[in-house]
Amino acid sequence: MFRYGYAGLLFASSFCWAESLVNLDYEKRNSEEDKQGYQLIVESGVNETFISLVDELFPFKHPISVIYGSSSDDGPYYDPEIHTIYIPYVFVLEAKHYFSEHRSEPDANQGAVDTLMHTLLHEAGHALVEDNAIPVLGKEEDAVDNLASIVMLNYLDEGQNATLNAADMFDYESESGGEYYDYAEYAGVHSFDLQRYFATLCLVYGSDPKENQGLLDEIEDEYLADQQDTCEETYHQLYENWHRYLNDSSS
Repeated sequence: MFRYGYAGLLFASSFCWAESLVNLDYEKRNSEEDKQGYQLIVESGVNETFISLVDELFPFKHPISVIYGSSSDDGPYYDPEIHTIYIPYVFVLEAKHYFSEHRSEPDANQGAVDTLMHTLLHEAGHALVEDNAIPVLGKEEDAVDNLASIVMLNYLDEGQNATLNAADMFDYESESGGEYYDYAEYAGVHSFDLQRYFATLCLVYGSDPKENQGLLDEIEDEYLADQQDTCEETYHQLYENWHRYLNDSSS
């Protein structure tokens, strides 16, 4: 039983597939893993929630497509040439594998689906930057990570738990990596997984410091207070900045 729900948006418009800015397509499942991934994705309701969020919040000038496909293809990624987000079916199973090493199966399923939601919103962020010609000062990958977290924290049922699951996925991936990074990783467009983990925790903390008092306790005591202040400031700054480009007029 998944806890996915689309709360927090109090707009007058209602969700309508026919008028959606998102075209959803499932390609043929070529393996048993593809079928398992497809089943988990469909049963979770993650796509319906994602489409609702995009339709209400993202001011796209052109519709985007989300295509789930065979495990033989790369991804997830956004292709600006055809305004398409591509997600392999097995992506959600790979995420479930990481969570399964630490949690029960129901919790692992939920963690995987929350990771998928963060990824969908991340890729939709790339699409929004490209579609609206949004200026990005710094790494675009970091910017759209932040957007995904801001949206989840503010517009999902239990958005805090969902965002923490997405953060944990970065932590699990970091733990599974080697002791040293390759030079290509230092030169890459993504921050390191452990940096993405702490950046996401930072936004969760900043969104509600009283509720999340112990969330940053992995940070050394001498730096903790300053980091807590920084996270609170960072959250509010990013919330305000991203809402310059989103449709939520209540912010």
